[in-house]
Amino acid sequence: MDEVVAVLESLAGDENLTGEAVSAVLERLGWGVARQVPGAFPRVWRKDDLLAGIEGDAPQVRLAVTLWEREVDEEAGFDALESLYDESAQVVGRIADQVETGVLAGRLARLDSAESVGIDYIEQRAWGLGRRTLLVGAVQDDTELPVRVDAVVS
Repeated sequence: MDEVVAVLESLAGDENLTGEAVSAVLERLGWGVARQVPGAFPRVWRKDDLLAGIEGDAPQVRLAVTLWEREVDEEAGFDALESLYDESAQVVGRIADQVETGVLAGRLARLDSAESVGIDYIEQRAWGLGRRTLLVGAVQDDTELPVRVDAVVS
């Protein structure tokens, strides 16, 4: 989570969030390009075990970093899926505790809700810092896809 916090701090004062600005911050902080389309700024980045994606275009740019991911065992049934949802919610809670007691403690404003850009989170927590929002949320985009916990800077 320290890597995400560093990105958040670097972007907190930027008036306009652009993909190019996020790319520049990621590069400066030692992230490597994981995938790039020719002629455009890199949208997929990697650092250690973290994978980050720059989503959207200005002014709706956001950076989503996958912190935790588990595969869904379709044969295990609904109870197994519910258990995985519960586990992901617990992970969100643990990460939220880290955020609230970490280097940004006292500088973050807890938000009751955050712009989720149409994403239906299983569990989420959000904070504001300067002009940016940090959202930590558990999500499953489709029933056949993994359950993830993402940190989103927007």
